[in-house]
Amino acid sequence: MQMLKLEVFPDLASNKTKQAITEVTNLLKDGVPLPLEILYSRCNCNSDALAGALSSLIEKEEIRIGRAKSGGSWFIGENVLAPPARGETWHTGRGQMRKVLPKLLKVIRKYTPPEEAAPTDNETSAQLDSVRKVLEDGQPRSKADIIAATGLENLDSLVWRYFPQLPDGRFTMPDSDGAWDFLLTYLHEKPRRLSDLLRQFRRHKKIVERIAAENDQTPLVRLPQSLITTVNSPAGRDELTRRAKIKACRDMLETLPTPFFDPREAGLGMKEFAALADSYSLTVSFENNKYWCLRREFPGDVLVEQLGEISGRYFAPPYTTSAPSFLREHSLGEKEAAAVLGVDEDTLSFLIKTGQLDSFTLDERTRLWHSDVQELKRDVSRLRVLTKQHEKLKISQAAAFLGISTGQVRRLIQEGRLTTVSNKEASGSDTGLLLRRDLEALRQALPALTLSGGQPHERGQGEIGSRGEERLRPKKKPLRKEQGQAPVEDLVLDDFQIEAAEALQAGLSVIVSAPTGNGKTLVAEMLARDVMTAGLGMIYTSPLKALSNQKYRDFKKLFGEEQVGLVTGDVSINPGAPMLIMTTEIFRNWCLSEPAQLEKISYVVFDEIHYLDDAERGTTWEESILFAPPHVKILGLSATVPNADEMADWISSVRGGNVVVIMEKKRRVPLSTQWILPNGRIVGEKEARSELEELVEYLKALRNKKRWLEE
Repeated sequence: MQMLKLEVFPDLASNKTKQAITEVTNLLKDGVPLPLEILYSRCNCNSDALAGALSSLIEKEEIRIGRAKSGGSWFIGENVLAPPARGETWHTGRGQMRKVLPKLLKVIRKYTPPEEAAPTDNETSAQLDSVRKVLEDGQPRSKADIIAATGLENLDSLVWRYFPQLPDGRFTMPDSDGAWDFLLTYLHEKPRRLSDLLRQFRRHKKIVERIAAENDQTPLVRLPQSLITTVNSPAGRDELTRRAKIKACRDMLETLPTPFFDPREAGLGMKEFAALADSYSLTVSFENNKYWCLRREFPGDVLVEQLGEISGRYFAPPYTTSAPSFLREHSLGEKEAAAVLGVDEDTLSFLIKTGQLDSFTLDERTRLWHSDVQELKRDVSRLRVLTKQHEKLKISQAAAFLGISTGQVRRLIQEGRLTTVSNKEASGSDTGLLLRRDLEALRQALPALTLSGGQPHERGQGEIGSRGEERLRPKKKPLRKEQGQAPVEDLVLDDFQIEAAEALQAGLSVIVSAPTGNGKTLVAEMLARDVMTAGLGMIYTSPLKALSNQKYRDFKKLFGEEQVGLVTGDVSINPGAPMLIMTTEIFRNWCLSEPAQLEKISYVVFDEIHYLDDAERGTTWEESILFAPPHVKILGLSATVPNADEMADWISSVRGGNVVVIMEKKRRVPLSTQWILPNGRIVGEKEARSELEELVEYLKALRNKKRWLEE
């Protein structure tokens, strides 16, 4: 960014920066973060002033900078402790924000109108005047129409850059009536993204002000997900109808006579109520009966009467209060209750599960009645008996409790007669703790397990001798327990998958960067289904022939043999199918020598698109992107691309159109180190070490036995 203005006019630049700081502070004072492009459009300042304002506010740590986890828009908000509402990743430290500031300035430049260059000679000035006279009636015109009207065929390139160009390629005067009429028609066709409109109409200042306004500017209608349409479009009418229903639902919520309610029984539309639920109510459950409680205050007698009916608990009525406040006042959270009783949270969960303490949930969190907790605390002997049942013993303590060896305890665990529990307070994995109540139950049956009882018989693997010694035998692989069929659950898409699907449905090129196992291929599967439903074709490319064969088997199983084909260097299966799997080299060759085969292809998927950076094969990906037909859009998938924004900018520059970058950094499939035993069991490191120690003892015993026989 050029800083010439700041150097030549330091006082003026300082004043503009101060004005921009004031504008930004006022826009953020409500505590609601704003997308960067909206903030820029509303702050009524140029890009240099906004850059100076952001830099100053960063140094003072008066703002925070966030970005959607999927790698979408940047957000600017006040540096407050309130958590973000949309799931963004936020930077609040001065050092962090300094690092991302250059990225913000790069975004700002996309929405900055280019500076109008002054004519360099009289001829260019005359050409500008001629074109201006043609366009001064406010109607947009194409380049051919302007040339025909002026009679000037060789117009200087500066002339064309002087006039704003609409998305359909026609030229117009800034903020002309024709530009506004085109915008309304453009929005009536289908809803458009606000960020795209701000960039496309950035040279129309008045239009940008109306688009970026906080409230609807007639006849414009704001839709969810930062979309805009008109009141007369189908989407606009649906949105106005939805708002009317939400208003009716809000009016009903504000007039309900009691604090606890069921939305269906109250006659509320569930879709409309879902839009208001968090603002007006909290969920509460008593004995698996779910209700919603309003946040507003009610007379105390009304509240306690209804609470007694649905929970069986009766309290002295306050003068006036809200149901959530009243419930919190007379209850404790799990951590608070555990601290009062002097037990850990796991023991508290045991007391709740066994019915020793009555509980309910408020806003999906478990709470316990304050009076019940205090009563149990006063009954010291009862509390001691209950907590002792849930006491956790180490394997060595369990062996002493049962009167057997630690090896025999481990054998009982392997046979399934004892079950270990994890220690939540420990940092490791399973620590081999055993519940005291399980040991007490086993101790009663232990004589039957340790004595043969009558005639001697062949003891199976892991049985215990009459004197407590363990028969040393190789361990056999335990039989697998019969498992029923896993329940079928509805597929829930992650945010990055939803954003990618929406961008692809809008006909945009997309780059998805997400860790392995997060579901990038599912995005390609949804795209393939949409493309084939529309009667078009799609190509899925991969860097390796083996991977192409695997993808062919996967997609054939998903869509059917007739819908999927495979084309590699030595194999061609169903090449006329709407969905083709091939290596990237084959696709590059088609682009160069057989472009006719790509006429019905609407999308090409580049799996492992980070191969663009490969020293040996990167040119194949580069040529594929450069020479693919203009109508073909791109979906790039990668788990390791670090510079997705730069890659998207390059693809946009060589192919035109927007390229959406979707970033997902959270790993859905966790990585962990585990050990596999000879019997096939997979265990943590601590149990593996115990097994090794037991094996060492076993080998020592064999060696000692051999020496004794030799002597």
